[in-house]
Amino acid sequence: MKILAKSVAVAAIAMSMTGVAEARIQAIGDATADGSELLFNLVNYTAQNSYTLDLGITIAQFRTSSDQTLDSWSALLNADSNFQAFLATYDASHNVTWGVSGGHQLLNELSDLPIFGFYTTSVSAAPAVIDVNAADINNTQGVWSTLVADIQTQDSNANNLSTFRSVGEQGYTAVYGNDFLTALPFQAQGNVGEALAFLQERVNADDFDTGELTVFGGKWLFDINNGVAVLKYDVSAVSEVPVPAAAWMFGSALLGLLGLNRRKAA
Repeated sequence: MKILAKSVAVAAIAMSMTGVAEARIQAIGDATADGSELLFNLVNYTAQNSYTLDLGITIAQFRTSSDQTLDSWSALLNADSNFQAFLATYDASHNVTWGVSGGHQLLNELSDLPIFGFYTTSVSAAPAVIDVNAADINNTQGVWSTLVADIQTQDSNANNLSTFRSVGEQGYTAVYGNDFLTALPFQAQGNVGEALAFLQERVNADDFDTGELTVFGGKWLFDINNGVAVLKYDVSAVSEVPVPAAAWMFGSALLGLLGLNRRKAA
């Protein structure tokens, strides 16, 4: 759903305290001009259950807001009966991971380049390996779309969606691991209380194929303290940094040369 429409739904949830209605997430495969909505995914591997929440903000909306702190989701989480069901089985000692992800699949015009790609949290702000080309990026987006298809009903995008699932039930997202069934070559989900980088896997403007990486200035943070959750995108810098896939190797080689020169000087 669109974020402005969702604000009305959030208020209704807070008043009713009856939980978030299952509905339809705007998905990558919809191929809309504004991309998918972002999805929050929370997995308790110890208790063997999972929770998901449609954050109600599309890729395009996030990009226009990525230079500011976004923190409207905590109240939504804490008012949601599905999240309360998750909390009822949660203990701080459990193996729990979380992440935020979405994507934009349209790549027909040069103007599509800046927004196209897969968007995800990452434990590392500089993964050693990324999806190397458009086919790999689209494969990861396809796995994300399969995950979303398992947790939503075909209803209006204007409704909210959250799910609470246990092992063996359709929509139990632990089966996708922390890297979308290894489709993503780095760890997208981190531990509770851990600040995660937010990345965009995109393609090079010269060939529309070679994988590149944009690292957004802010970080996502999710934590649970005394039964109360906090979920927000926290800005630590306002710039986006596009990083070609080959840059990781170049950077490592440059550091090696610098070290060698220091030893010679000594």
